[in-house]
Amino acid sequence: MLNEEQIRFIFGLKLGQIRREKNMTPAELAARCGLSVSYLNEIEKGKKYPKAEKIMALAAALDTPYDHLVSLKLGRKMAPVADLLQSGFLDNLSGVFGIEPARVIDMVANAPARVGAFINTLIEIARAYDMNKEQFYNAALRSFQELNENHFPEIEKAAADFMQTFDGDNFFCFTPERMKEILQSRFGTRVYEDRLEQYPELANFRSLYKPGKEPELWISGRLSGKQKKFLLAKEIGYHILQLDLQSRVYILEGRTNTESFDQALINFKASYFAGAVLLPARELEADLKELFSARRFEKEAWLQLLKKYETTPETLMYRLTNLLPARFGLNSLFFLRFHHEKGDPEFTLSKELHLSRRHTPHGNDRGEHYCRRWASLNIFSSIESGKPAMAIQHSRYVDSDQEYLLISMARQLVRSEGSEVSISIGIPLTEESKKRIRFWNDDRIPQRMVNVTCERCPLSDCKERAALPRIYLKEQKNEELKALLASLLG
Repeated sequence: MLNEEQIRFIFGLKLGQIRREKNMTPAELAARCGLSVSYLNEIEKGKKYPKAEKIMALAAALDTPYDHLVSLKLGRKMAPVADLLQSGFLDNLSGVFGIEPARVIDMVANAPARVGAFINTLIEIARAYDMNKEQFYNAALRSFQELNENHFPEIEKAAADFMQTFDGDNFFCFTPERMKEILQSRFGTRVYEDRLEQYPELANFRSLYKPGKEPELWISGRLSGKQKKFLLAKEIGYHILQLDLQSRVYILEGRTNTESFDQALINFKASYFAGAVLLPARELEADLKELFSARRFEKEAWLQLLKKYETTPETLMYRLTNLLPARFGLNSLFFLRFHHEKGDPEFTLSKELHLSRRHTPHGNDRGEHYCRRWASLNIFSSIESGKPAMAIQHSRYVDSDQEYLLISMARQLVRSEGSEVSISIGIPLTEESKKRIRFWNDDRIPQRMVNVTCERCPLSDCKERAALPRIYLKEQKNEELKALLASLLG
């Protein structure tokens, strides 16, 4: 089912398409059917939908059947555009990315065949990589975060104001019991930790929001205290930020129920709020300044942050992506989260963020083997039961001038026996970052030559290699052929 706005857009596109096929200018068509040029332009841009008598006049002027003009079926060249309209994608452009759908329609109208072919190419690429709606919206959200350097002052302020109102800026007071009390007394939401277990089908759910006159938040009793704190702080974020309480993201058989960009964005904002409450900017910034000012990298001092803030490695490291760009000027970093099953030689990149926009290293869906020289991967061998691991590495990319200080943490997952996760932040080593991070040249920090994947790596003496460099060799052969052709053809 199409909404009124989508119907206006399709009608406008079709009208413009037929007019151009008839080699008529807007002024000529307007004169023939008794409309103003400005009104006709609004119709073609999808802003107006004419009444039946005006559609009849347009059909007569174009020598086109009325039924064909009002049909929602576009020609072959414009079919991909119709698919895009019906997908609801354009609805997410307005307000979120600042792109009005009318501007996209205007671009399409000026070069329908080329833009249609471009859109169709994107659709085919998505199909080839089995890209679903969830992946698309998550990619859009990641781009939104990257464009904002993953720092949102309005949410930071909302978190600080909340803390000041309830506990005088003392984040230590936000225990699970205190947050449950706030949810019930301030927002009328009662929290239960024994309801999810009554439904075996929901065994993998961490929480469930049950709306109603007396709304309920069901939390899994199997969660750790740190996980409960985060979920409760996130729930408070829904209320403080006045987000849609029912736009929840749940994990369903390995995928989430994300149906729109707004839903993904709402989940992100509530999570951001939780991180800002549990790891407040002012307190954490002071700790980081002290750590960065040290001449030596002190692993235990970094691990102590987990105890001080009673948080997980992932929450801590991700919070750094909010603060390092805004408070320390380290705005070209990347964030990686790898999942690993004990005994499995494969590693899965399950989350990434690239504020540098370079996208190296990045996710791949073609079965390539990530470079085993990264601290992000070899840190798994140092995980001890019940204890988080930490590693640091000075990474130099093969055949590149890129250098990163890579800081990694890893832990076993509480609810999934045998599953492990590592979280890493890569900070480019520039003149600015070297001034900020005084321990960058600590001689105890291992230096490694790395690459993105084994398949793309030219190193011939790599003991950690997990696959042959087939892509690199193919690219080298292509370059040799190009050079040969260039020499032969002058």
